[in-house]
Amino acid sequence: MKILAYNIHRCNQEKIDSILQRGADIMVLPECACPDQVCLPEGYKMIWVGQYDFKGLGVIWKSAVKCVVAPWADEEHKYIIPLIVDDEWLLLAAWPTIVQGIKKTYPQILLECLKAYSEHIKEMPTMITGDFNCYIGQGGISKQTGTFEQCIEYMRELGLHSEYHERTHEEFGKESGCTYHHQFKDDMPFFIDFTFTNIPLFAYMIGGWDRNMSDHCSQIIVI
Repeated sequence: MKILAYNIHRCNQEKIDSILQRGADIMVLPECACPDQVCLPEGYKMIWVGQYDFKGLGVIWKSAVKCVVAPWADEEHKYIIPLIVDDEWLLLAAWPTIVQGIKKTYPQILLECLKAYSEHIKEMPTMITGDFNCYIGQGGISKQTGTFEQCIEYMRELGLHSEYHERTHEEFGKESGCTYHHQFKDDMPFFIDFTFTNIPLFAYMIGGWDRNMSDHCSQIIVI
């Protein structure tokens, strides 16, 4: 099974068509447009959450794959969608998003969700993938609100590891590459897209940066 996680930035039909041509079985797409603005060919299904029609968290999958929103999914954590795949494993499609009127940081949103779903993560093989909007040393964050470092440690306690860091043996915050170019600038790189899992993977890689598609790079995951 091939999974693609890709923040596609200002989604349009041309980008969706390009994503579908990559042949992934499941696509986790932060900044995806809503289903009313996306045309999918026969044989695909989609779930989407968001405040604005043009920008939310979408997951698209081939109909041959059984993806079901977990019955215990919590609306409070809607920007991390829990999907049970083929009745076997848990996929948490992630795009921690600051909702207007709620004063929380991205790491705090992520950490609260991890704690809310921790018992289910312990019970099932799990993959958390997407745009985390989090990085080491994130400014304006105190230990009281929750840091990304605390998120990483908590995921370790749950038995999850970052597949990129497991394979490269690089330290968090000292990655040799990046997954995001802020404002599309070469000199403003960040590593904010991750896959944390306890599922043995056949392959994992960070895709090359395509300016015409996004300010992010894709993650390609093969189980």
